Amino acid sequence: MYVVADPEQAGRSLVAMAVSDLDRTITEIEGRGITVEKIEKVGDAGRKATVLDPDGNSVAIIEVPQQGED
Repeated sequence: MYVVADPEQAGRSLVAMAVSDLDRTITEIEGRGITVEKIEKVGDAGRKATVLDPDGNSVAIIEVPQQGED
């Protein structure tokens, strides 16, 4: 976790979790009634999905391939 000084976003935080299969994770999340706000490519690292927790904080789910996968 880290702190970013941004007066327009005071009191907010960002949680990021790594998963090996973003598509499967999105299917599970949507199956629980949670809306995926955004899916985007993140440099060479892969893809990232963003959801909001009940308080409106962003939760990033980042796809990180397992070692040995391309």
